[in-house]
Amino acid sequence: MPAHKQAPHEVGQTLMLMARDFQRRLDSDLRARGISGIGTRHRAVFLHLGHNGPSRAVDLAAQAGIRPQSMMRVVHELEDMGLVERRPDPADSRAKLIDFTAGGRRFIGELSRSTETVWEQYTGILGKRGAQQTFDNLNRLLAAGEERDD
Repeated sequence: MPAHKQAPHEVGQTLMLMARDFQRRLDSDLRARGISGIGTRHRAVFLHLGHNGPSRAVDLAAQAGIRPQSMMRVVHELEDMGLVERRPDPADSRAKLIDFTAGGRRFIGELSRSTETVWEQYTGILGKRGAQQTFDNLNRLLAAGEERDD
């Protein structure tokens, strides 16, 4: 894609295309590590569990912005892959908590290594300083949006 001066109305499209580029690079590196079949919807579960620990499906769904029924399909897929498990919630015997299995924790290590590889690719394009500035600016925009949502 040739570089051109960015028009303000293209920012959303550019961010979506960058997210797609990141996912494509990440999937490519994971495949090189022998891992496939893990999509964005699955990674949303890993991100939430990694930040918040064992969680109910309803909380995972809210965080991912999908219906609880859809999240349960994702959880079942991850269970079938041996990456997460459901266990009783000690605070509510009717509820189940979703948590990593040992295989899920190993996958997180591979995902971290693949993420570092993508970061190195972006650093190779932008330079260390440019990549860090881009990351910092994106986080500033996210934080400003979260402040408005509160």
